[in-house]
Amino acid sequence: MIFADYYDKRLVIVQCDGTLECEINLSPLNPFDVTCIDDKTVAVTTYADNKIVIVDTKSKQVTKTIETGKCRGITHRQGQLLYCEIGKGIVGIQLSNYKLCTLVKDNTIRNDYSYITTAGENIFYTDYGSTVKCYSVKGDKLWEYKNESIMNGVTGIAVDEHGIVSVISNSNRSIVLISSDGKISRTLLTAKDRITTSYGMYFHINKLCVVSYSGHLLKFDIA
Repeated sequence: MIFADYYDKRLVIVQCDGTLECEINLSPLNPFDVTCIDDKTVAVTTYADNKIVIVDTKSKQVTKTIETGKCRGITHRQGQLLYCEIGKGIVGIQLSNYKLCTLVKDNTIRNDYSYITTAGENIFYTDYGSTVKCYSVKGDKLWEYKNESIMNGVTGIAVDEHGIVSVISNSNRSIVLISSDGKISRTLLTAKDRITTSYGMYFHINKLCVVSYSGHLLKFDIA
């Protein structure tokens, strides 16, 4: 597992049991989000530098720098990086030639805390408000879900094998589930389950993993 540490300007790699494997210094860059390309290569968005860096986790060196706009959440899918760009939308980068193309035009992405994930042929992303959007990888809008009564300040997002979308709702410190068709939702976890202000989230071996602002990793059985 690999985490982006904005304040200490580093990547942190830990074993599945939570023990530290290594740290990768990225100073002077402030990493915002990170995604794995393969077992020794990751892509990292930077908060203030308008660039994505490709990092070799074995040599702990930056091997490629890609100039972008204000890039935030990032994910990898089939040889392509997809990331949220403030004021623009969802941008794709082909790793074969590093060419950029806009997949989804969405100038409503205005907040720093936009996160993205994919599942199958679909793209899912957040924008810190109370809305989650789903598009096809071809750029067709499939659905948009908004429900201020149970979610706001939405950040991290993950999708399970059944297409159920999980999002972090920071305003009320909860994890919300959204149906695969984007029509209904329910609260799964709350502050009573130790959910605090959080940003990162992903699924790992039938567990929902939530990374808090304080740096704690919480794991929940979801089988």
